[in-house]
Amino acid sequence: MTRLLRDVIKQVAQLPEGEQDAAATAMLDYLSHRRDLRVSDQDLAEIRRRRADPNRRLVSHEEARARIKRLGQ
Repeated sequence: MTRLLRDVIKQVAQLPEGEQDAAATAMLDYLSHRRDLRVSDQDLAEIRRRRADPNRRLVSHEEARARIKRLGQ
């Protein structure tokens, strides 16, 4: 076990029970979905290409939310 994980466990142990359960739920959720969070080499190359573009267009949080909402329709 890493030092960081030991430190986190100590901090979580000091929380009230409900907050401990919330932290445990978050960790279990991460563990059960961590493989889904991986970016492929091809996707990573595309991300790097886009970030390197000096003329890239950035959008506001609101515009990003609107775009994501449209994708879900």
